[in-house]
Amino acid sequence: MSPQFVDLNGDGKLDIVAGTFDGSPHVAYATDKGWKQPEQIVDRNGARIMANDFWNFETKKWDSTNLCDPEGVRVESGSQVTSAVAFDWEGDGDLDLLLGDHKNGYVYLRRNEGSATRPAFAVRNEQVQAGSKPMKVPGTVATMRLVDWNRDGLTDLACGSMGDSYGQLEGGGVFVYGNSGTKQLPVFGEPLVLLRPSMKTSKEGPTRPDSGLYMDFGDADGDGDLDLLVGAYSHWSVEGPPLTAQQKVRVKDLKEQLAAVQTESAKLNEALGFIVTGLDEEAAAKKREELLATQKEARLALNKRRLELQEELDPMEGGPKRDSFVWIYENQSPPAPAKPSESR
Repeated sequence: MSPQFVDLNGDGKLDIVAGTFDGSPHVAYATDKGWKQPEQIVDRNGARIMANDFWNFETKKWDSTNLCDPEGVRVESGSQVTSAVAFDWEGDGDLDLLLGDHKNGYVYLRRNEGSATRPAFAVRNEQVQAGSKPMKVPGTVATMRLVDWNRDGLTDLACGSMGDSYGQLEGGGVFVYGNSGTKQLPVFGEPLVLLRPSMKTSKEGPTRPDSGLYMDFGDADGDGDLDLLVGAYSHWSVEGPPLTAQQKVRVKDLKEQLAAVQTESAKLNEALGFIVTGLDEEAAAKKREELLATQKEARLALNKRRLELQEELDPMEGGPKRDSFVWIYENQSPPAPAKPSESR
């Protein structure tokens, strides 16, 4: 999730670093012919880098640990790393890792105790501070981006937050944590709110990004400042139209058909899980691929039917709606002049 192009091993080629939902950051190392298969980024002892919650590939279950907690600190239980960016935290020429917590909103540092060409990451996380307390992103972390927002030569940290992805609780926003320290010692303060957390109150359709905010920055209009690009779900509510007796019967029928489609989909997924039970990872992957090939037509047919039913049902039914979009926010503030940073 939220991939970053960066030369993690200092060989002059751009690798791909990304968080994943299994709770650990991954890297796809670049070659002259493309990228290798992604692999977990490990610490100096060869152990997975993570926070608390992670998918255990050996037991095929979700698991939890406190082995990576910061030294002397017992963090909130349930931290799950799903985003990561490589950043030279100490200005020593090698890349450390910043890890974003999907469940609790913390941001962790994993120091590189090796070199630019031979990374060797610490065995424990450190909590990144914002002001006088641990950085905790409102709405939890969906994605992180490194950006010099105020053009002072120092790297600031931008975070898009997840928010409530399905219900009517508060959604996510976009925040920039300004760096007032040096290139050898970042010091982050309270966040600048670029996009306030959403309250999901729209009755006018998809008016803004509400949950799962993945953002990036760039000069989209060529005026010398950074604009904001956000991909996210939008949530809104609609009032259903008055229905005739015949339409009410049709709504009931459509919902029953949708439930039947869901049941058939669940059976396919259940078969997929059952067939790999007890197999090692390599054998399970092969068996899963074989079964998916045989299920392909059935899955396509179910997806097509689901879309047809939902397309007919939506205009007749009110209530909460959700769909994904991309927004661009033009920066209309006067650009700050670039400041020399040689002394920092």
